Amino acid sequence: MTTEIKEALKTICESVSFDEPLSQHTSIRVGGPADALVSPKTIDELQNLLAWSRKNRLPVFVLGAGSNILVRDKGLRGLVISLSRSFGQIRLENDGKDNVELYVEAGVGLPRLVDYTKEEGLTGAEVLSGIPGNLGGALMMNAGTKDGDISQLVLSVTFLDKEGKLKTWSKEEITYSYRESHFPKGAVLLSARLKFAKRSSELIQGKIQEYREYRLETQPLNVPSLGSVFKNPEKKFAGNLIEETGLKNVRVGGARISPKHGNWIVNEGGATAKDVLALIGLVRDKVKEKFGVLLETEVRVVGEE
Repeated sequence: MTTEIKEALKTICESVSFDEPLSQHTSIRVGGPADALVSPKTIDELQNLLAWSRKNRLPVFVLGAGSNILVRDKGLRGLVISLSRSFGQIRLENDGKDNVELYVEAGVGLPRLVDYTKEEGLTGAEVLSGIPGNLGGALMMNAGTKDGDISQLVLSVTFLDKEGKLKTWSKEEITYSYRESHFPKGAVLLSARLKFAKRSSELIQGKIQEYREYRLETQPLNVPSLGSVFKNPEKKFAGNLIEETGLKNVRVGGARISPKHGNWIVNEGGATAKDVLALIGLVRDKVKEKFGVLLETEVRVVGEE
């Protein structure tokens, strides 16, 4: 990125850092530098950034909480846009007798959303308990567990398309499937309207506690990780297949397949993306060889080798 481009960028966005190590912005603490990490404060500023990037033919990548992404060791070129700092509002939109609608911005963390709904006596988000990440990423990948996913809460989603035009899609216009959604290519998700039912906070707290305790018991939440690496194949669990190949606890460099859960790769210190990718490749090869199943990654791999 040239000095001229950098100076121009600073006039568009007040919050910008150059050659920012993305290992500081991903949950596994791995990743090379971003040419420029920008945090727009408003939709107007974001639209200006997108228009400027198109004019200058710079690639754009939207980074959420970094909890389901592996950035390769040479990092990301162009602009990396973070909405975590400024797009963090939760607002009551419609308070009915039995149900409530909330306006929630893309930068809101799922733990915060779960806690908010618990305090307000709103049920529906309990299934998201213990899942890291922001709302934007959760909507994009349809985050959830075997007990449900975020698409069950969605009424509508507002986003900017690749031309920077503001659009709102109702739930019926969004095609959701297992760990996937189908927004237009290049869409930047901004907010959603979510629907919840009213219940007692005590009942909700009990369900949240159950989910959190289960996750603490079965997943390595105290170590930097990617979360679940592979999608579950139909009628099977990826973690079980990996464990049955004998790969649990196998290590490459600073990365290890967790001894607690076969579908989690953790950073035990100094891991590189190359280490993690070596483990991902090893798992796919061994599971295919033993079971004839080709595992598909849930984690998104981006950046330059």
